[in-house]
Amino acid sequence: MKKTKRLAVIFMAAVMVLSLCACGGGSGDALVIAKQHGMAYAPLLVMEEQQLIEKHYDGEVEIEWSTLNSGSAITEGFASGNIDFGAMGVGPAVIASTTEGMPVKICSNMSAQPHKLMTSNESIKSLKDIGNKQIALVNINSIQHILLAMAAEEQLGDAHALDQNIIAMSHPDGMSSLLSGSVELQLTTSPYTFKEEAEGMKEVEAISSVWPEGNSFIVALASTELQENNPELYDAIVAALAEAIDWINNNKEAAAEMFCENEGVDAATMLKWLNDPACVYSTETKGVLDMASFMAENGFLENDAPKALSDIAFDNVKGN
Repeated sequence: MKKTKRLAVIFMAAVMVLSLCACGGGSGDALVIAKQHGMAYAPLLVMEEQQLIEKHYDGEVEIEWSTLNSGSAITEGFASGNIDFGAMGVGPAVIASTTEGMPVKICSNMSAQPHKLMTSNESIKSLKDIGNKQIALVNINSIQHILLAMAAEEQLGDAHALDQNIIAMSHPDGMSSLLSGSVELQLTTSPYTFKEEAEGMKEVEAISSVWPEGNSFIVALASTELQENNPELYDAIVAALAEAIDWINNNKEAAAEMFCENEGVDAATMLKWLNDPACVYSTETKGVLDMASFMAENGFLENDAPKALSDIAFDNVKGN
């Protein structure tokens, strides 16, 4: 079953990646960067708008910025050589970096963000109340799936107890379905949790006890070809990401002005979201090895759990 699910995920991802221009592969002067939806990816927006890679790279570089709907799609892009640098949830990142033959490693942390299981049904107080109701989340093996599995193990005694409840939807589509009543539950992150709370959706207590505030959500990855064949460009990307994160942390009002239009809110609302204690931008990983161990113990990995961060990350990465 696990192999069948994995093949299905790769097939869906491959269809999505066909739309990418195949100009990646760490060629030195051409770079394809992939991101996803949500506040967690804000440092990439800063990098793009402030041209920070170009600032740190002593040479000419042509950058293509692409937005995909899942970490599995980005993983497939790495596998095919069509993506050089990207960001995704810890779960898919661990799968990618522990899969034999996958040419990718973690190159930096990016952000922690609030994660909540949201519902329109006030009678659902815990996972035990869900029954056969559908849960919208990004994809099988996404970090949202791993977090749901961690909560299911804690509350239900079986990490895979709710696997059959999952319906794969992007964060925006999941929010639309929750608000329209098409589904009664969504496991999502910011800004969708904030928007849903404003619309009267309630949180099902499940995630905070298994994944505390500040633990890594999104990490950045780079192809091993890029890091090995063009270390100057790799270093420029890592430096650009660190500068973007520092800029957000030290200029939150300006950052709110930059990000608010993308999320359809005013700057004051965005600033409130950025100041949420669970919204953390940092280059240092936190909890990655813990999640990797859980994944290995519960059949999410084909290989053993990494023993050290260096097994799945480049030497410049700090954290656990």
